[in-house]
Amino acid sequence: MGTDQDTASYRQNVEEHNKEMAQTEKSQLKYQKLSFVMSMLSVIFTGTVLIIVICLAAYVVPKVNTVYNSTMVSLNNLEYLTTELKEADLGGTVANINTLTVQATDDMSRTVERIDSVDLEKLNEAINNLNETVKPMAEFFEERNPKSEKE
Repeated sequence: MGTDQDTASYRQNVEEHNKEMAQTEKSQLKYQKLSFVMSMLSVIFTGTVLIIVICLAAYVVPKVNTVYNSTMVSLNNLEYLTTELKEADLGGTVANINTLTVQATDDMSRTVERIDSVDLEKLNEAINNLNETVKPMAEFFEERNPKSEKE
């Protein structure tokens, strides 16, 4: 009798243990499913971020390359201009311009002095004398050539 009772008690303990194990397995299965779903979401989000980064890189890299090339061309042009400016004799050019300006101012002053030195009254008198001298000759030629009057 003791053995049947021990066997029944053992079976009952085994059944209780099996029920606890079944509940534990159900709970573990639930958490495994949840872990799988979270892993899949993580993979999806990581893939999405990776695709966005690749697309942005494909879009941004050519633009950055274009800006870089443009900057390099500008820097090369700046180096060339700097070299040209170093080689240019700007001080000599400014001195030459200053000399030419002074010379032009002196020439203008002399020209104005010469114009001022002209006696306009005597010039007008000479023009009037010339006009009086030429007038009789013009009348003489008009008398000899009557066609010019008709035309």
